[in-house]
Amino acid sequence: MLKTQQLGFSGSCYWCMEAVFQSLEGVISAEQGWMAALNGDERHEAVLVEYDPLKITVDVLVGVHLHTHHCTSEHALRDRYPSAVYAYSEPQRSRALEAVNLHQGDFREPLLTQVEDGGEFEPCDDEKQNYFFDHPNRPFCEGQIMPKLQILLARFGDHVNEEKQRLIEHACKKGGSEDPPK
Repeated sequence: MLKTQQLGFSGSCYWCMEAVFQSLEGVISAEQGWMAALNGDERHEAVLVEYDPLKITVDVLVGVHLHTHHCTSEHALRDRYPSAVYAYSEPQRSRALEAVNLHQGDFREPLLTQVEDGGEFEPCDDEKQNYFFDHPNRPFCEGQIMPKLQILLARFGDHVNEEKQRLIEHACKKGGSEDPPK
C-alpha cells in the first residue's frame, strides 16, 4: 500500500494556493507557510500539499498549479513568488519535471516554473490556515482567490472534492456575501 506523499508549491500568495489545493479530491491537507528549496536560503510563500497518490497524480497537481497562477510572467513580485514545485523524492521530481514539460503546450509563453528539491517548511499560524473556506466573503477572497477557484472548476472540475465544489459555487453565486452552507 502506498503511503501519502508531499509536494510543495510556490507561485502566488499562500492563501490562494491553499484554497486551490484544499479543493482537490485526493488532497489530505494543504498547509500554507514558508518554504525553501533544499540547500536554499530564501523562503517563499508556499503550500505543502499532502496527497494520496492513488487518488490524485503529480501530473494533475502540477497542472492545477500551473493553471492557477501566473507561471509564464516575469511580474514585479516574481522574486517573492517564484513559480516552483518542491519534490521530496527523485521519482516525484522526475514526474514533476515531465508534468511541467507536458503542460508547456497549454501556454503560449515559456513556463518559468522550476522543479526543486523540497527543503524546510515553516507553517503559518493556525489562525491564517484555511483562509478562504473560513472567510469567503472577505474582499481578498472575492477578488483574488475566487477567480483561481473558478479556473480550477472549469479546467479541473472532475478532480474537485464535491463538498468543496458546493462551497465554491455557493460563494460564486452569492459573491461570497453570505456564510457558506454547513
